[in-house]
Amino acid sequence: MADLHSTFIEFNDCIKLNSTKKNQLKTSRSSVRSDIRTYFSNNRDKHTVSFKGQGSYMMNTTIEPLSKEFDIDDGVYIFGKEEDKPSVQTAHNWIYDAVKNRTSSEPLDKNTCVRVIYKNDYHVDLPIYYVFDRKEDQYTFLEEPPLLAHKSKGWIESDPYKFKIWFDEQAKDKPQLKRIVRYLKAWSNKKQQDNNSLKFPSGMIFTILASENYCSDERDDISLLETLKAIQKKIDNNKFFTNYSCYRPTTDTSENLLEKYSASTTKNNFLDALDSFIKSGNQAVELDSKKDACAKWQKHLGDRFPCSNIIDDESKSSAKQFSQVESILIDNRSA
Repeated sequence: MADLHSTFIEFNDCIKLNSTKKNQLKTSRSSVRSDIRTYFSNNRDKHTVSFKGQGSYMMNTTIEPLSKEFDIDDGVYIFGKEEDKPSVQTAHNWIYDAVKNRTSSEPLDKNTCVRVIYKNDYHVDLPIYYVFDRKEDQYTFLEEPPLLAHKSKGWIESDPYKFKIWFDEQAKDKPQLKRIVRYLKAWSNKKQQDNNSLKFPSGMIFTILASENYCSDERDDISLLETLKAIQKKIDNNKFFTNYSCYRPTTDTSENLLEKYSASTTKNNFLDALDSFIKSGNQAVELDSKKDACAKWQKHLGDRFPCSNIIDDESKSSAKQFSQVESILIDNRSA
């Protein structure tokens, strides 16, 4: 059977965030934080502000998107008394005003964050949280989850930092799990590039799915395939997609992560794509030719999956085998 573990490792190195881009994002994040601290120091007497990184950047599962537009999520935590809690829009306005001159592009005030846009094809997303100022240690010993400023839903409980802690525990001593998450994100990225109207689950949902269904193996191709099968089985058992809902495993929250994927066509598109991915994976691991197997994976993971680097025994190639059969038939007809 074709063993493509080394090809997957090469693919992982191709899609993961490199150190240069990491440093660039970190520098921009520091500048944005400085702007917000200055704004609060100059304009807010009843509130203080702190920050906590979140999302794939902090969990080290970020991939280089095909669009080349990177992003980093940085939680802005506003501390104040309960009676001094602003409206959601007011909180957004504070952060917007703080960063509006950071770049030449105007920030975007989105439902769940304020986005600072950089021309070098990346952006910093700033979700805004309110924390009742009761504890000396602002992160570790909070008895109540922070409140996310959601423009359409109001203040809702959300604690992404606890999600990071949860994932870090899931991935402890399991570097392969982080690679599996990256492979799933690359698959999603490829599918959505092929069809802009296609809605695939978010990176957070794929992180949850991979963590809860992870199948370890010494080979990444086998691990990915078995993890995909476990995800499909869980969905078929109607556990994960019950009522088309998905919630963080760390917090009771009203934020349904699958809400925008709830339409039957959207769900079916994902399930059909998952089934196709599994079928190709099954075929790939059973093939003798690495080149032929690689083509099966590349169909779903995109041209960045490095098939051109594979050196195969030509006797195992289906194309070679076909040529040999064709040659025999010609010789027989000529005899």
